[in-house]
Amino acid sequence: MNRLRCTHTPLPADSADRMALLRNTDVPRNGLLVWFLGQNGFVLKTSGGALIAIDPYLSDSVAEENPSHPLDLRRTFPAPIAAEHLTVDTVIFTHSHGDHLDLQTVACLPGAPAFLAPWDAEQRLLHAGYDAGRIFLLHPNQEVTVDGVNVKGIFAFPTDTTDLNHIGVLIQPNAGPSFYNTGDTAYAEHLKKLLPAEVDICAICINGGFHNLTHAEAARIIETITPDTVIPTHYDLMACNQSDPEMFRVALQTSSISSRYCRLSTDHMYLFEKDVA
Repeated sequence: MNRLRCTHTPLPADSADRMALLRNTDVPRNGLLVWFLGQNGFVLKTSGGALIAIDPYLSDSVAEENPSHPLDLRRTFPAPIAAEHLTVDTVIFTHSHGDHLDLQTVACLPGAPAFLAPWDAEQRLLHAGYDAGRIFLLHPNQEVTVDGVNVKGIFAFPTDTTDLNHIGVLIQPNAGPSFYNTGDTAYAEHLKKLLPAEVDICAICINGGFHNLTHAEAARIIETITPDTVIPTHYDLMACNQSDPEMFRVALQTSSISSRYCRLSTDHMYLFEKDVA
């Protein structure tokens, strides 16, 4: 199996400079640029120049809106970019929970990006006053094209009763690596039959708390879909919901899973490239 090539570039310290570098970086036809924002947040750039954000959580709104919560919901590190500098074409929300659909972040985004969201998240955006013309409903197994990029909703098992419309997303650039983000999902045996095959990159939740996948459960999912590269997510941001990704790496290794483990830094952008015949 030919591995994806991966190179990474340190990002400047200034928030606006980070976005400028991302926008000015050319992505080869066989490549995909990936920037991890922490929690389940990502920014992707395709060779066609499309900029897509997934679940950007760039405030501390969950803690601020729940001051009497018994758990410590505060951020453990600053947002890697200010929301007002995050200039993207499309924002995908996997569900309506505040650390995935953060209305404080959304309110500060420049321009008028399109929003892709499942039903509960769509309703939250509408109730917040956003124009329905900007919001596109995305169901599991539904495919849409945004900025020349195919986006498919993938089933995710709800983690609680507050939102029964979780999804994952599969992003498929024309010639670059495919990118599957699980979103938040609980584990069930039948889940493995509903996941995409032949994925190049899989970003998967591993925190185990709040009914998300544990390290071992996440490894079982990876064993089923066998991506080239696997990226752990949802383990780093909140004091009450942290998990050591090293345990996930060990779970992959002890299961003899061939996927390459790749832990991303929020201070670097990563270029993944496929071999082209």
